[in-house]
Amino acid sequence: MLNSTEEFTKTIEKSENILIIIPPSNSFDSISSSFALYFLLEKMNKSVRIYHSQGLPDRLSFLLQPSNLTDSLSGSRDFKLIFETKKNKIVNVKTEEKDDQYIIHVTPEKGSIDPKDFSFVPAEFKFDMLIISESPSLDSLGNTYYNNTDLFFEVPKINIDYHAGNDNYGQINLVENTASSISEILAELILDNYEKQVDRNIAQSLLTGIISATDSFQSPITSPRAMAIAARLMKHEADQPTIVRHLYRTKSLSFLKLWGRVMARLHWDEGKKIMWSLVSGEDFAQSHSDEKDIPYVVEEISKNFPQAVFCAVIYTSSKNETIGRIKINDEKEAKKLSKAYNLSPSNSVLEIKFEGMNLVESEKDLLNKL
Repeated sequence: MLNSTEEFTKTIEKSENILIIIPPSNSFDSISSSFALYFLLEKMNKSVRIYHSQGLPDRLSFLLQPSNLTDSLSGSRDFKLIFETKKNKIVNVKTEEKDDQYIIHVTPEKGSIDPKDFSFVPAEFKFDMLIISESPSLDSLGNTYYNNTDLFFEVPKINIDYHAGNDNYGQINLVENTASSISEILAELILDNYEKQVDRNIAQSLLTGIISATDSFQSPITSPRAMAIAARLMKHEADQPTIVRHLYRTKSLSFLKLWGRVMARLHWDEGKKIMWSLVSGEDFAQSHSDEKDIPYVVEEISKNFPQAVFCAVIYTSSKNETIGRIKINDEKEAKKLSKAYNLSPSNSVLEIKFEGMNLVESEKDLLNKL
């Protein structure tokens, strides 16, 4: 019987059209490991696309960007109109667009088309493999999953994760709870099976993921295995000083201004173990930042205040919606709060849309739920 790594390599080699999905958590680890996998599969002459619903963070701009990166899954499946032509051939097809309609004119050779000789069916998806990383369940993909359920049920899936509680929803599950990152899992697999294909771009992307997930090897989750894999990647010209400079020493002025505003109104509740702050539309305008910075603000709070179980920022979005992003550093608490809001967390990150509430009302609602 093949183990999961052997199944992965065998399946990848057979697949031709592969979709890599970056989860809503938008972590540097999931993004950079997806880049590495994309470039490896390209070298194997696969047709590869990366789906990413959010903008890429500026701090990863030093990495080579994949050319086939999309924020839409439209066009991933065709719709077929089928005519039986044994008795009556089709001699002409013409299309036109009128108002909100797309009209297809079909001319038969004789008379009219018998409705019994016509059918319409969805075609097969254009992908023969999905690769999903850092997502404990399909529900944790949010609207990416809910708006495309047929895709996730009909196309085989490879599930790569290191978090406890993963649902093992893939046909192949590379789930290693002892790993510190997705990049660590993939780096070992790639170096052990495809080392001749590893170039500087692949190595740089994988080392970026490992460094970001382990906080530059300072985190308690850093394993000797992660250090050994990092050393192997550096032999392939991965540049650790460049990665550290971009991830930790280069922060835009707009981010620093936003961070200052967040810190100025940071609150701590000892009983609930929550550290939180509020960000208004005016804060974004005055700091020249935007909501794409919020995930990284939440990460900074989590890193700087390890005593907090909940690290939250509630903000007004560009669509004037009130949204809370909460990092939860306890799996049981993550499940409890998710249940309270009828949501699924993505890697202990919960995103809540507070319908019909302003910032203050949303703050009160969250504290009451806790």
